[in-house]
Amino acid sequence: MTFFKFDGILNQSWGLSKLLKLRFSIKKNKHVGFFKLLGAGSGLGYRAWPKYGVIGVFMVWDDIELAKDFFQSNQFVKLSGICSEQYTVFLEPTSSRGTWSGFGNWKIASSEKQNNGLVCALTRATIKRKYLLDFWKMVPSISKIQKDYPGLIFSQGIGEVPVLEQATFTIWENTQSMEEFAYTTFHGKAIQKVRQADGFKEQMFTRFNPVMSYGTWGGLNLLEKYGVPTLEPQVAETVPLVNTI
Repeated sequence: MTFFKFDGILNQSWGLSKLLKLRFSIKKNKHVGFFKLLGAGSGLGYRAWPKYGVIGVFMVWDDIELAKDFFQSNQFVKLSGICSEQYTVFLEPTSSRGTWSGFGNWKIASSEKQNNGLVCALTRATIKRKYLLDFWKMVPSISKIQKDYPGLIFSQGIGEVPVLEQATFTIWENTQSMEEFAYTTFHGKAIQKVRQADGFKEQMFTRFNPVMSYGTWGGLNLLEKYGVPTLEPQVAETVPLVNTI
């Protein structure tokens, strides 16, 4: 899972054009089984209002060594030189249910207990149009609970289609904190309510081990203090920023 941050309107447009070009080249890569280019929401989780300048990229590779080679390639290094920040978390799936655009072919790892018990979660859903209003009425309450929730390291709402197709990527200090939030707060009650009303057209919930990180977010490598290994970056060619509008 990778997040890019671009400062300024022209830099955002430039960065998006480069990522769209990346999408076409990656889809031709036989070692990438799944790829999504994602917008970001302005809240912690699901949020209809976009966060301009932040773009997510999610890729599923056949092998982590091939993924590492890509992130140290000239293609990615040049792209990183355009953005003001990028942060990548290499993930190993430990459990999953549901599908994302029909994809569910994960290579499940045998254990969740790595890197001091840290766990990442990707929750995504396509919401049926008839249930949109009821769903979005519940979102502010969920976001309020999630803010500063014990054990939460990082949360970012992402999505393919505003309002209709939404996802959240989170990083937690431990499984207990994640499950308490997911199942014992209003979040759990809201999800159950939508399921009972058959409000989801498609949904997926996948847990991961964070096995490596690369880059910074907010000036920090968020997982370094937890002992997660860091991929050493290649020297990026500096690309002059277009503006800071």
